[in-house]
Amino acid sequence: MIAQRNQSFPWGAVIWSSVLMVMIPLGSTIAISIGYGVVVGFQTRGDPEAINAAVTTLAGAAWYQALPKVLLAIVAFWRGARLARLVTPAMPAVVSAALLTLVLLVVLAITLFNAPLSGAQAISFVVDAVVMLACGLLGTRVAQR
Repeated sequence: MIAQRNQSFPWGAVIWSSVLMVMIPLGSTIAISIGYGVVVGFQTRGDPEAINAAVTTLAGAAWYQALPKVLLAIVAFWRGARLARLVTPAMPAVVSAALLTLVLLVVLAITLFNAPLSGAQAISFVVDAVVMLACGLLGTRVAQR
């Protein structure tokens, strides 16, 4: 006779995964821009024009624009592997975490950053969703082996 375990859906882990997938990329990019502004501020002895120019140049750098997507992929992989250890069919939990993260990203973009929902922003959200799902499911696959 096969023993069945009564498992409930791990909402706590899904919500925690979603919060981490939003806060780690966002927090790191904000910390880098603030830290760079502080360093440039000390180097230029507080010249506001130089600080503004340096931070604007940083925001236009390709590596800085790619950093949130790379960190999102790393965190999604990590949380997918973690969710695979918590629940046996991990795919619903990973998909739920990715959808909740996407909702959180859209709400933050609209409310905090006043981002217009243009075509470029919509494409960015689609790329985020694909990255989260692909890396999260890859993390579950690696953790299950």
